[in-house]
Amino acid sequence: MTQTSIQGILPSNSGISAQLLAALVRSSDDAIVATSLDGVIASWNPGAMRLYGYTSDEAIGQPVTMLCPAERRGEIADILAKIRNGERISHYETARQRKDSTIFPVSVSVSCINDEFGNTIGAASIARDITEQNQARKVEALARGSENVERSNKKLTDFTYLISHDLRSPLRALSYYSTLLTEEYADDPGGSGCAYAERIATVSDQMSTVVENMLRLSQFARANMYLQTVDLSAEVDDIASDLQREEPDRDVQFVIQRQVQVQADPALIRTVLQYLVGNAWKFSSHRDTALIEFGTTSAAGAPVCYYVRDDGAGFDPLYSSKLFQPLQRLHSTTEFPGAGIGLASVKQIVERHGGHVWAEGKVGAGATMFFTLNAEEADRAAGPAGPAGPAGPAGPAGEVGAAGATGAAGEAGPAGPAGEAGPAALSRHPR
Repeated sequence: MTQTSIQGILPSNSGISAQLLAALVRSSDDAIVATSLDGVIASWNPGAMRLYGYTSDEAIGQPVTMLCPAERRGEIADILAKIRNGERISHYETARQRKDSTIFPVSVSVSCINDEFGNTIGAASIARDITEQNQARKVEALARGSENVERSNKKLTDFTYLISHDLRSPLRALSYYSTLLTEEYADDPGGSGCAYAERIATVSDQMSTVVENMLRLSQFARANMYLQTVDLSAEVDDIASDLQREEPDRDVQFVIQRQVQVQADPALIRTVLQYLVGNAWKFSSHRDTALIEFGTTSAAGAPVCYYVRDDGAGFDPLYSSKLFQPLQRLHSTTEFPGAGIGLASVKQIVERHGGHVWAEGKVGAGATMFFTLNAEEADRAAGPAGPAGPAGPAGPAGEVGAAGATGAAGEAGPAGPAGEAGPAALSRHPR
């Protein structure tokens, strides 16, 4: 079949003027293509030229499979088989390929072309680009998903808040009665009655701590957010100073990338840094000397990623999924004390900022906590933290002269200003 126009393939007794039909086809914005039963293009309207990029001279006489991505070409044989059986295909969503190899979504309807005796002699297809519709569907689906997640999170946080709040009163009563029992058995300090009372008091105190921590976690989910420009470097610097004042005998060096600024809620993002830097401090406490780093790096799906790294106890990667769950711990409280909500709080806050958090580590080889924030709210003022390590001019810090030798690494940063970031990296020994 080698006809090149609608007039050539329209049966004479079709009941519609060939000229009228041809005019309708030419004026259509959709791609209208007629093919033979063996899949050779016989007619090509201006809409097809606009959609696929081929002129009629380039398209007519060619196999219609040239309009399909390689993985979709098998569809054509299936469609033509249905047409031979007299079936019609309506609004079938698939993908097609333009002359420039661009692949795009389409909605295709295919009908039989019959001669005056009712014999099927070809197929007529109408294709419409549905890129915009698909994007609108995705946006709508994401919006629905976000609403569902938000509703679920709100219900969960409300439930947590109510349960934790309601547990306070009975726990206070339990603590009070255990105190009375302890006083009653004061004359028999080694007896079983006194021991039981002390155990009750201990357990009620532990439960009260859990309740308070769960309330704090729910408050992070409910707190109002006020976005401002926050200098994360300055926050980490301040947190590091507080930790060293609390434990001046520890030998810990901090390497802090300078001028890392973001748009975030100041109180909430400081809480994130307090937990992350505090954990790095805690889990490196068994080392004679320790190193804690803060900086930025690249990450898939985000222009900038922030990290806190330590060379402490680390963790088994097989259990990394437990790290950000409330009350889940990978170390015993006797080895490393804690309430078990720090990283869960970090996750809660980071996700409220439109980002996500994850961890990498190895037992005995330290851990790195990564987090991102909303890409539109992040301001990457400095290059990757690695090259921005302690630079030569940091010598005034005294004993850290050896770190100064790595000054060249600061100049290797990909961003111009990052060269200056190195000198300002905080390298400190305990006072």
